[in-house]
This record gives sequence, structure tokens and C-alpha cells, in this order.
Amino acid sequence: MTAETEVCGARRARWQETPPLVAARMPCALPAGHDGPHKDALAATWADLPAALVDEVAVVVTADAVRCAFAAADEGGVR
Repeated sequence: MTAETEVCGARRARWQETPPLVAARMPCALPAGHDGPHKDALAATWADLPAALVDEVAVVVTADAVRCAFAAADEGGVR
């Protein structure tokens, strides 16, 4: 890349990090304004998910955990 080329620089969301954490925090090395998933210098790729989708999945998973907890209590045991 030339000095004039700007890179995207986006980083993974914290919940998308995988070991080793130093490599997981590397910024996107693709040109600024690129289409598609991000890619770091080690060729690892990731996509930015809409915040609303992440929130909705968290609510569904939490609701299921609460449902399972109450079902286990009703059955007299813990799952």
C-alpha cells in the first residue's frame, strides 16, 4: 500500500475476540470503504453485525436460560 492509501482500521467487537487476544484486536487492513467482511494482517476475517441483532439474540438466549431455570425448579431438580 502507498502512503496515500487509507486502511479501514475497524476492530472486532469484544465478544468476537478469540485467543490469542493480541491477534484478535488487530485492525482491518483492507482499504477504507471496502465491501464485505473485514480482514486483518493475518488474513482473519470478521463481519460487523447490527447492534439490534446482537441485542435480540442476547434477549432470546437469556429468556431461554430463565425458562430452563424455572422448568428445572418445577421438576424438583436443577439442570
